[in-house]
Amino acid sequence: MSTYAKNKQRISYAIGEAGHDMAYNLMANTFIIYATTSLFAGLKNANQLIALLTSSIVIIRLFEIFFDPIIAGFIDNTKTTRFGKFRPWAWGATLVHAILLIILYSGFLRLMEGNYLALAITVVAFYALMDFVYTLKDTSFHGMVPALTVDSKERGILNSFDRIGAALGGGDIIPLFMVPAVVFFTYLSTGQRTQGIQGWFWLGLILAIYCIVTMSISMAGVHETNSVIRSSRKRASLKDVFSSIFRNDQLMWISLAYLVFAIGNVTSKPSIFYVYNYVLAKPAWYWVVGAASTFCGIFSVPFYPVLCKWIRRRNVFIVAISGMLLAEVLFVFSGKNLVLIVAATVLYFLPQQLITLVTMMVAIDSIEYEQLKHGIRNEAVTISVHGSLDKIAGALSSGIVGVIVIISGMGSATDASKLTAANIATFHVSAFVIPAILMVVSLIVFLWKVKLTEEKHAKIVDTLNDKLKHAPDGVQHANAQ
Repeated sequence: MSTYAKNKQRISYAIGEAGHDMAYNLMANTFIIYATTSLFAGLKNANQLIALLTSSIVIIRLFEIFFDPIIAGFIDNTKTTRFGKFRPWAWGATLVHAILLIILYSGFLRLMEGNYLALAITVVAFYALMDFVYTLKDTSFHGMVPALTVDSKERGILNSFDRIGAALGGGDIIPLFMVPAVVFFTYLSTGQRTQGIQGWFWLGLILAIYCIVTMSISMAGVHETNSVIRSSRKRASLKDVFSSIFRNDQLMWISLAYLVFAIGNVTSKPSIFYVYNYVLAKPAWYWVVGAASTFCGIFSVPFYPVLCKWIRRRNVFIVAISGMLLAEVLFVFSGKNLVLIVAATVLYFLPQQLITLVTMMVAIDSIEYEQLKHGIRNEAVTISVHGSLDKIAGALSSGIVGVIVIISGMGSATDASKLTAANIATFHVSAFVIPAILMVVSLIVFLWKVKLTEEKHAKIVDTLNDKLKHAPDGVQHANAQ
């Protein structure tokens, strides 16, 4: 592939991620704000509907953990068309998901406000359907990376562009214009300067169209390869789908390392709010967290391919974890020093995306590792595991932070002056010390058990190419060396 073709594919994939990430945030974060402030506002059973919706979201997400591999296996078993295997699914699911978003943001549910049971069933059913379609879209879009190239270096660059696309054009920018846009469109429709359903409809419609356009551009600019390695795959049964996960030891070890890290991360990350609100007593400075989360990712991600070339991804993981550990220490010992707290915030978010990229790249490279070891190749299934780990950590996040807030006395405190030194110490231990220990465990697992380096993957690809080209039926069962 020429340099021009590679750059076109990288940029196209990043554009697709921009809309893809926007769609996720419209569904996962913005919809609950819309539902609580406008859709359910003024309804007789508003609190029950909110409780039903939030609890249903948690249940749906937890159920997805077991359902994701089945969806991924279904996509993997799809017959390859002239457009590829993954592109039709990614574009088709995007179109359906956008239509569902438009319907949900239209406010049609208000037509059933007189029938609580019908309204409750419809809300949960539509959200579950929208979540299912998004899973199809997410699995096919991200599962496409190993189909675009078998080169580990190029996969790393593609995923770096993916993260840049998410940061520049994705859902993290919604809070910057959400409220003004809703008020503006509500005013145009009703003459009232409020956050009305009319304003939410136009915001949902415009962003849904944006998601369709970006994915269309992306799918027109990427091209799946038809190498002998990919074409050797046979149709997998449901048993094969799950066995391909649990028999892939490198996938399992990198997944364990990432899961332990992710649990620590979802404990510390939301807890930073309470540092600014209660420890510093400067809630207005919380904007630093949003800025650091966005711009640190934009800054660090482009350096991932360069760092991997200079020091290899194993050392990138070590450096990134070390940076986050230093940030945890700073949070604990900074006291009420604003400068140190801001420094800790920046240091916390700066290496975060690098850890995600390293673990994702090892998981992707384990596809060929498993193919050589057991003769099984499941691209979408393998990629879906990483997303499932984020869902597990995300499902635990609210509960963990809730416990931290309660045991540290922040739940009953009206302001920072009500907290004692013991309260702050309890908060620091549970919000930063314990997560730091989890990150150390993650590092130990990674260094001890993850052996799939870039060099080893390159040898595996060469071995597969050689064996499959000379195999009469295109199937091999040699063990990985």
